[in-house]
Amino acid sequence: MTEPIRQVKKGILDSVPIVIGYIPASITFGLVGKALSLSDLEVFLLSALVYAGASQFIAAKLMAAGTAAPIILLLTLIINLRYFFISMSFSSRLNRKSRPFHKGLVGFGLTEEVYAVSMMSDKNRKDAGNHSLPYLLGLEVPPYAVTLISTYAGILLAGYIPADILPALNTSLYALLIALVIPQIRRNTRNLAICISAAVSSWLLQSRLSGPLHPPEISRE
Repeated sequence: MTEPIRQVKKGILDSVPIVIGYIPASITFGLVGKALSLSDLEVFLLSALVYAGASQFIAAKLMAAGTAAPIILLLTLIINLRYFFISMSFSSRLNRKSRPFHKGLVGFGLTEEVYAVSMMSDKNRKDAGNHSLPYLLGLEVPPYAVTLISTYAGILLAGYIPADILPALNTSLYALLIALVIPQIRRNTRNLAICISAAVSSWLLQSRLSGPLHPPEISRE
């Protein structure tokens, strides 16, 4: 077995948890897109071209509301600014001999989950900091392909699945993120402290933001 093929197979194997998490999320997006009365092509292209999770759902809702295209593009750009920082960190771990086209191809398929898995794999390699193109393609292509297939499946199932159960289908994506974080927490107390502080901060901010917006009801009895 040649080294490139071995790297592709390793990337595909590492992508399995991502694929499992993307299936219900993409099916849900297909269902939500159809529930918002978007056309099949619009829903599918949002998944194929945007490929950014939350941005797809937001863009679909804005399109359904008749929002102007420049506003949709601007909001999507702002929401996806996180990928700018992820890409900066990830670029230092790419093979420096990679061509610009290959870097662009890898950049399009880069998601938070791909980034996390690649960082975990990076720690177990002797040539850490130098991901090969075959490995990255093996890691990124299956999740993208499954996203398209699952989105189309959601479009086809839109007439059969009740809208009430849509939120439940997305829970596996949260389970995927938790599964990726837990090994890092167990290995490093600093990561544990970061996760705890982030959870506490999120809880405090949510409490303050939701308080004035949702005042408690006063009993009239």
